[in-house]
Amino acid sequence: MTNLLKLYPASYRREFGDEIADAHREATDGASRTARMREAADIASHALRMRLGLGSAGRTGRLLAAVAPFAVIAVGVYTMFLTRLTISALRITDRMDDIGSVLLTGAGGVAALVGVVLALTGRWAVGTWTALAGLTASFAVQALRPGLGLEFAVFFSGPAFLSALVAVLCPPDLRPMPRPRASKAGVVAALAGAAVLTVAPALWSLPHPLNTLPTLLPSLAGLLLAGRQAFTRLRTAPAVLLASLPFAAVGIIVGALDALLLPLVLALPLAAVVGVRNRRRGSATPSM
Repeated sequence: MTNLLKLYPASYRREFGDEIADAHREATDGASRTARMREAADIASHALRMRLGLGSAGRTGRLLAAVAPFAVIAVGVYTMFLTRLTISALRITDRMDDIGSVLLTGAGGVAALVGVVLALTGRWAVGTWTALAGLTASFAVQALRPGLGLEFAVFFSGPAFLSALVAVLCPPDLRPMPRPRASKAGVVAALAGAAVLTVAPALWSLPHPLNTLPTLLPSLAGLLLAGRQAFTRLRTAPAVLLASLPFAAVGIIVGALDALLLPLVLALPLAAVVGVRNRRRGSATPSM
């Protein structure tokens, strides 16, 4: 716990360190290893937000919360593309050094994809941290691999990494709430669907325009998993614009920007309608 507390700014640690330590002790006393890891991830992300001056009361924190679900969906689309590339590369390469780096890159992508599914099915903290860790590993392998280097890693993995970071930094009291039907069976079904849409196109090429389905379907499925609550915070034009940027960046990288236009065309008008309704409802609420 001492190491976790060191993540906080010194002034915050002096004022609230004992309280945080007591709360952590109560939450993890007799808890499973998974629960302890989840608590540690929560504390680490909270400490990072404190150092960056991010919180739910500020404009930046609210924008992060608005963008976070869409950033996670974009990460999912990217990691599925990365995994398909890994499978294709393994089928054509015979050099052991290439195989090792390709496997490591792909493993990071698979871990990030699992994290995306967990985040969208109600396990936000552990899912977003898993996604960020997987993308960090892939980024590092690409940056250190001869023939690729840092510039390639920044272009190819940078936008997805930043999207995962946005999700991690989302203030905890503004995180998407777990959906009532997000059971273990739902998680398994989502993972199975992601696996099929990832592996099948890598083994069997699809003709145009069906070759856009491996990008289009995960985008639509992600929006469906995120649900209506993902749109409730898109109340301003900047929030709508920022929520669309991860899709645009990933679409350019995977070479399927046109396939991501349909989810945006469907999502943004819905976001505008929800935003107008929320503003009207807020203005109609009598002040106390």
